[in-house]
Amino acid sequence: MESKLRTRRDFLRGSAIAAGAAVLTACAPAAQPAGDMAESGDEMAAAEEILIRFAMWDWYANTPGVRWDEWNQTEAFPLFEEANPGTKLEWEPLGSGWPDKILTQMAAGTAPDIISTWSPHIDTWAEKHQLLDLQPLIDADIPNADDIYIGFAWDQMWDPFNNIRMGMLSDLDITSIYYNKTAFEEEGLPLPTIDWTEDEYLVAAETLTIRDDNGDITRWGGQLRPGFWLSYSYHVETHGGEVRDEETRMLCGLGEPEAQEGLEWVRRNMWDTNVFAQNNQMTATGIPNMWTGLLPAEVVAMAERSADQFFALAESITEFEWDIAHIPSGPKDRACMGLPDEWVVYKGVVERGNHDEVWEMMKWLTGEWYQEKIATVSGRIPGLLAMADSWADTLRQTDPRLEQVRLETVVEQLQMGYPRRGPTFRFQQIAEELINPAVDQVFIEGKAPVSIFEDIGPQVTEAQQDALQRATG
Repeated sequence: MESKLRTRRDFLRGSAIAAGAAVLTACAPAAQPAGDMAESGDEMAAAEEILIRFAMWDWYANTPGVRWDEWNQTEAFPLFEEANPGTKLEWEPLGSGWPDKILTQMAAGTAPDIISTWSPHIDTWAEKHQLLDLQPLIDADIPNADDIYIGFAWDQMWDPFNNIRMGMLSDLDITSIYYNKTAFEEEGLPLPTIDWTEDEYLVAAETLTIRDDNGDITRWGGQLRPGFWLSYSYHVETHGGEVRDEETRMLCGLGEPEAQEGLEWVRRNMWDTNVFAQNNQMTATGIPNMWTGLLPAEVVAMAERSADQFFALAESITEFEWDIAHIPSGPKDRACMGLPDEWVVYKGVVERGNHDEVWEMMKWLTGEWYQEKIATVSGRIPGLLAMADSWADTLRQTDPRLEQVRLETVVEQLQMGYPRRGPTFRFQQIAEELINPAVDQVFIEGKAPVSIFEDIGPQVTEAQQDALQRATG
């Protein structure tokens, strides 16, 4: 894994020694004691060590007994460092509020070298011109990249406005419905099928909701995936609307009738009928990890979740049978989140002088050894196409308790083509500044009707046009 830069450094270092040999001979000081020479050599070795700062989430592996940060630092990093002498990897955890913190670090020139992220954050960082364009490096070293990575996910890492490759593929995240199979059977409900509809989904949620004698809910029928950009926005599409146009990604359609219908479907079933749990209700349960803990605790009978918690559910669900269902078809379309997790390179590596070492690590992260660990250690769908094809079998070999779980549902979703990229805007941060407060009022607080987006939509479009004018002068 010796980099081209390392070779050039060795050449320049040798040239400098040769050029200065006469001067050193003429002006040579008295010989140093052996101990002093050893110390000097140690200092030179330390000075030549190349540091790569790697930022990722400690929680990436929802696997019992595994911390992703510890696994990397004790098992993965030493292998890379051994293969790349003189390179040192440093783990930097992405904690609370990481997207804004990283953007602040980028502006200050202090961001990590390699950063894990997903949409819409990657779009914002690219729009702010903070990412290294990886396409020239890919063209040189991975010319078959378009063929070896999951195409649908790989395409999402191309920025059509700045014409750069924003990042490389870590894994693919798809939203599916994880459900209590025993609860369906006890209520006499047919199990979800590959072609079930939004109406059938709603009937199941209503039937599975349990209320006590006081009318208080003790088990919600389901929980929609929390969040606008990763969940609620797709209901706009299933009802025939669009969050923004596809061509310019600047025209906001949230005020249009079809979009309003989709948004109201979400709001009504969270706040009026309440068969889908509200975020504050789930927080009030006190369950430490709501992402993986609500279904095992039987607080909900269905939960829209990522393709990331199979090992956790296999470990924690012991009182009932569970399975995985497709996202249902809506009145006009079928859609759900289908987003890659990505690794990006901060543009500052050029000035830092570790550009080539960082690229070696990016190739290693997206190569066979590490990608196989994405599946066996974290349970996620690897970005390498060949490994994604065998992903379900790999998980069952890793944890036989998944033998009766229909993991193929997730693969079918990808094959059917309805998981989609997020409806991010060309100037995403500006759109979020207007849309996110309204999302909180409608879906988190339940204090506003979806009609407020009729006013927000034109404001977003105008703000996008203003931003384009500023950007182009």
